[in-house]
Amino acid sequence: MVSTTSSTTNNASTGSSIISALGTGSGIDTNKLADQLTEASKMAQAGRLTTKKTLLETQISDFGLLRSSLSKLETAAAALGSADTFNAKSLSIPDTKLLAMTKLDAKAAAGSYQLKVEQIAQSQSLSSGSFSSLTSPVGKGTLTLRLGEWNAGLTTFGVDSTKTGATITIDDTNNSLTGLRDAINKADIGVSASIVGDGGAYKLLLTANSGAKSEIEITATEDAGALGLASFNFNETTRNLTQQQEGLDSKIRVNGLLVSRESNQIKDVVEGLEFDLFEASLTETVSITIAEDKSIAEQTIRDFVTAYNTFKTEVEKLVGFDTELKDYGSLHRDPLAKNLMQGIRNVLSSSVPGLSDGFTSLSNLGIRTELDGSLKIIETEGNTGFRAAIDNNFDWVRDLFVPKTSSSVTNIDVTKFSAKSQPGNYEVVITQQPSKGMLTANDVALTFPIDTTGKDYQFKIKIDGAESALISLPDGKIYASGAELATELQSLINLDADIKAARATVSVSFSSNKLVFTSDAYGSSSKVEFSAIGADISDLGIALGAGTTGTNVGGTVNGEAAFGFGNVLLPALGSKAEGLSMTVQPGATSGTITFSRGFSGTMTSLVNDFLKTSGLIKERETSINKDIDKVEKDEEALDRRSDAYRARLMAQFQAMESIVRGLNSTGDFLDGILDRLPFTAKSG
Repeated sequence: MVSTTSSTTNNASTGSSIISALGTGSGIDTNKLADQLTEASKMAQAGRLTTKKTLLETQISDFGLLRSSLSKLETAAAALGSADTFNAKSLSIPDTKLLAMTKLDAKAAAGSYQLKVEQIAQSQSLSSGSFSSLTSPVGKGTLTLRLGEWNAGLTTFGVDSTKTGATITIDDTNNSLTGLRDAINKADIGVSASIVGDGGAYKLLLTANSGAKSEIEITATEDAGALGLASFNFNETTRNLTQQQEGLDSKIRVNGLLVSRESNQIKDVVEGLEFDLFEASLTETVSITIAEDKSIAEQTIRDFVTAYNTFKTEVEKLVGFDTELKDYGSLHRDPLAKNLMQGIRNVLSSSVPGLSDGFTSLSNLGIRTELDGSLKIIETEGNTGFRAAIDNNFDWVRDLFVPKTSSSVTNIDVTKFSAKSQPGNYEVVITQQPSKGMLTANDVALTFPIDTTGKDYQFKIKIDGAESALISLPDGKIYASGAELATELQSLINLDADIKAARATVSVSFSSNKLVFTSDAYGSSSKVEFSAIGADISDLGIALGAGTTGTNVGGTVNGEAAFGFGNVLLPALGSKAEGLSMTVQPGATSGTITFSRGFSGTMTSLVNDFLKTSGLIKERETSINKDIDKVEKDEEALDRRSDAYRARLMAQFQAMESIVRGLNSTGDFLDGILDRLPFTAKSG
């Protein structure tokens, strides 16, 4: 009995102890415990995601820094690619009132020049008769204005076929002095019209551009019943306007050679030098000196070396070990950043493609790569080095840096290249000559001089497919020679509004008693044709019909068929020479063309592959941003799994709490059961 009672007591004590420990519930902060267990489960994976995201965001930031540093390097390299950098000139000129320098271009030839201004240019001006008001009618019809040169007596006018005149129409919409003024100005042919007051009356004043061959000829065609335009005639037959001032060319002696120009703005007497004339003097001579200025090129090269060394220092912190942070940069393992740095080092140390003589690499110029990868300029090294290169071989220095195209023959000229053009030498063979559309008329049936009085010398002509309106030689005009007749026809054709609108032009010459009409364009669309003729035009050998159509140039580049349009030859698409453009002159048969991007072009081309909008850095940034998006999605997924895990824990804890509450109830019941059982009740 004792034994049984003792055993029961021990069990009850143990149960009571458990129940006592649990109390009325578990006594545990299940919310806190669930948070701790969830955080412990999430911590390792969340840490990996955070580390990865931080690295990716740092890489995005560092690629921005790389882009900025690379852009500065590109700017410094691009400055080396400008021919003007290496062709810079300095100018020395004394004080003078005769002229003033306005531009010194890099292509100006170095040398000393003695300038003597003997005559300044002036413009011809013509004035009309008087009109009572600005709205006075002037008549209706057309005024044909042409430009050329009058003789001293104003009896003979020679048209300048290189200048385009105009035909002005006066009708009900502009039949007034102001309407005529505005119509002439709108034609924009180098003749300005203005109205000047004269004692209560008004006159039209016409002013040509300066120059002896910019003088004006005007021929009126009046509408019946609205006469008046004839008062503006100024031609060999009738001169109803008054010449106030004749046109003159400027005259300058350059080192003793007399040259003339139409304007006082001189742009082509000394190549690359422009100046304005103010006064003439038969006694004063202006001495100017143009000298090469190598200092700009030298400083630009030095600036590039400095820019590269700065670039290297900045980028090494991103791709190498940052001594300040005592850690590797975020791009340390990035293959794109490594390829960029290797590519730039290769350009710095390699020969420039397309160059075979002179300086072909930076080392020839005395620019060396140090052990730490930086660039250093070796000023002198025996008879070589940077100083000797600048002083003694400046042309080679320029060719090293500046893109260069050349041709072994003068009638094949390389005019353009593109980003797709690869440096090198290319053999060009011309298989078809370029030609212009041409029409050779029949023999002129008359002998010179030819008088147009009473003759129907009208025609329509098509130039490169553009048809003119009806053109007529002026009535009552005498042509002393075939050359004079050809010049007149060329002026009238190129003056036609429809021909001008199509941007077509023609050259007319006279040879072997025949007029020859030649389109100024090359190619298969180049053609000359007479589509309508007057009754007497056959006297001049002109008949209906077309001449010979032009041809496009044909040829090969390195054995591959090229595309020809007019006299322009383009290498085949996809070939190494793609993007090169050549102008081929008649007579060319073959030649070798050479193309080099120069150091500058090679460097900027490489850098641009990384920097451009669709470049390699942009692609890498896009890829990193996608990785960041993926990490953020992984973080969201981890949060969802963690929330689910916590929910499961809370459900389990709630189940436990339910069990504990049940156990507490059982414990309360067991606390008094021994006292109520037989043989175990306590005695009073």
